Amino acid sequence: MKKHLFIIILIACSYVLSLLAIPFLPDEVAIHWNVAGEADGFTNKWWGALLFPIFLTGIVSLILFLPKVDPRKENYEKFEKVYRIFLHVFVLFLFSIHVVTLAYNIGIPVQVDVVVPIGVGVLFIALGNYMPKIKPNYFFGIRTPWTLENEEVWQKTHRVGGKVFVMMGVFIMLMVFATSVWRFIFLMIIVFGGTMYLFIQSYLFSRK
Repeated sequence: MKKHLFIIILIACSYVLSLLAIPFLPDEVAIHWNVAGEADGFTNKWWGALLFPIFLTGIVSLILFLPKVDPRKENYEKFEKVYRIFLHVFVLFLFSIHVVTLAYNIGIPVQVDVVVPIGVGVLFIALGNYMPKIKPNYFFGIRTPWTLENEEVWQKTHRVGGKVFVMMGVFIMLMVFATSVWRFIFLMIIVFGGTMYLFIQSYLFSRK
């Protein structure tokens, strides 16, 4: 329980903030924005306020449950600290998005198209910094047929992957300076390019 106290506090705060915000929210609230930062998805205020806390509760429960059913669950003990740090950063990211969503709908000026790329970029950089310490498993990390088959390939791929994720994070944050049309194109290039590079790299490592 102590190890997850920070997460429990954030989840509890997300529900409290939602309930406090409901009286100030319009009947219809925005829950999705396009790459230009324009709201293009709406729902009623109760569902809009409670959607993120419920999602947060579900995703955290899933992340904590997965190691228990992983065929390589014994490896999680070898990178338990890294797994916990990532979970904390991920939950903090989702909580921040929730706060931004509530603020936007209450009427507080928020540049969603700036906040989100920066948040996603920080998430990628954080994951990249700890990626080389992730041990072989079936749910977390760069899972290709070759990394799952060979531990040495796993380690080499994740060392490279750490650098790639940091670079991807930096480029994603720089997207805030691009126009809305180019943001989507840049995002696709960054994510697809980085993913394909690591997939091919893991194959090449397996051939050596």
